[in-house]
Amino acid sequence: MKPSAPRHAVAARLAAHCTDATWLGVCVRVVEAASVDRPALLTRTPDHFLAAAWAPGAPRSRWPDAVVIGSPTADNALALLLRHVPASSRLFLADRDGADAALAARILLAADRNLEPYQREGIAAFVAAQEARDAARIAQGYSDRDEGFERFRARVLDPSG
Repeated sequence: MKPSAPRHAVAARLAAHCTDATWLGVCVRVVEAASVDRPALLTRTPDHFLAAAWAPGAPRSRWPDAVVIGSPTADNALALLLRHVPASSRLFLADRDGADAALAARILLAADRNLEPYQREGIAAFVAAQEARDAARIAQGYSDRDEGFERFRARVLDPSG
């Protein structure tokens, strides 16, 4: 089976490794496909993907240079995003820990006046889930606990000493 033109065009622009010269990108599903059954009307909405890109630079800005939403596939979102990346440049797709997809989603919510209510709800839910994920990661991986300080504090504050 021959790959579709958008998928082939997107794949040709992607980089296997992140370098100082590549654009950094992220692509995540922010709205899941759904069916809403209302009297005399069944409404189906497709998956929607957020894609964002950060230009090369040192240091790289935390603010994306472009944020788009596309459906029903990630390839469609990436094709839209690549319109904002110079044709001679390549895009490296980072995972969720390599780029701030929640920031990009907040930008999308604030800047895209054409979003439908169901899209806004899905994007807001994505932001909330990312913030919960970040909070869990912080709680698991970071602490102010220092065993040496704890021993020192116990000696200094020991009422028997």
